[in-house]
Amino acid sequence: MDYTLLNDGKTRISGLSLGTWSYADVSLWGSCDRDSAVATLREAIERGINLIDTAERYGDGRAEQVVGEAIAGRRDKVILADKIYSSHLRHDDVIAACEASLRRMKTDYLDICQIHWPNPDIDPDETFDAFEELKVRGKIRMVSVCNYGLSCAETLRGRNVVLNQMPYSLIWRLAEEQLSPVLEEEHIPVWAYSPLAQGLLTGKFRTPEDVPMNRRANRMYDSKWGVGRHTDHGFEQDIFAFLDELRRLSGENGLSMSALAFGFLKSRKCVGSILTGCRSIAQLEANLDAYEASVPGDLLEKLDALSGTLKAKMGKNADLWENGVNKAGSEGRIF
Repeated sequence: MDYTLLNDGKTRISGLSLGTWSYADVSLWGSCDRDSAVATLREAIERGINLIDTAERYGDGRAEQVVGEAIAGRRDKVILADKIYSSHLRHDDVIAACEASLRRMKTDYLDICQIHWPNPDIDPDETFDAFEELKVRGKIRMVSVCNYGLSCAETLRGRNVVLNQMPYSLIWRLAEEQLSPVLEEEHIPVWAYSPLAQGLLTGKFRTPEDVPMNRRANRMYDSKWGVGRHTDHGFEQDIFAFLDELRRLSGENGLSMSALAFGFLKSRKCVGSILTGCRSIAQLEANLDAYEASVPGDLLEKLDALSGTLKAKMGKNADLWENGVNKAGSEGRIF
């Protein structure tokens, strides 16, 4: 496993990290086998994955409880990152949310406390003042953010933020359109989430109809399915044409589609870690094998060009879930 040094100058995070949304018993992923989830987390830690991501929003704390069980007796091996939701970013709410998460995970501190989504209605000074108070009290060590693009990245200047979670994959490269100079100046790497595009880049889906309906809620898919918050037409035709080409390259080069997807992200200088979800040890093993595969430079160039053509058709809105106006007529969360 390779590791990246964060801008605090002492914390090294694994290049592959483990997300826990799928442990939340939510409809998107289906019911969670708690024993399997705990075993998978523990195996990941043993295999050198030290960065674990969770959130209060994941099943109203259910995922945090799974994490707490898994890290018991292993806390010193883990860089534990939790997320506070956008409605909890006022000072007292930040404190309360953090303390509640600590109780659910039965730990004394978070290594990284994250803002799950920016909230333009709350002064960032209020939120970051709460983070500083939590640092002084020993409740958190570092601060991170998620989904911070050009419209809000300026608020991060001088805040000692260590990571920015953004959706980023061969299919969804719109994060590249939202990389503020502030991120580079402050040495804030991208923590790439949805690197396999919710299963598309594993190769198991050949048409949009093959994808479970509840996974067609994001902006990769047409809003005609009626399961998402966005109202645009998605990019299904272009995405599945791209997947056919990727499948061909995979076969010609003897590398899985997942290996090509991970290899592409590993080659991007802005990426500090790649966040993947695994519901079983078998899935973990498959992702580790794909992550550790070596993708030749000339093949990476082909991938860049092929996915670049797809990216050019997608515009600049990196929000995976909402376009400018959602179905209720209110403004969406635009990066």
